[in-house]
Amino acid sequence: MSKRGRKRKDRRKKSANHGKRPSA
Repeated sequence: MSKRGRKRKDRRKKSANHGKRPSA
């Protein structure tokens, strides 16, 4: 069981949104 989480390409559009939840 590897603790991988998401693939690396998933970290694209979340540039500088630290901790803030996206306002949908």
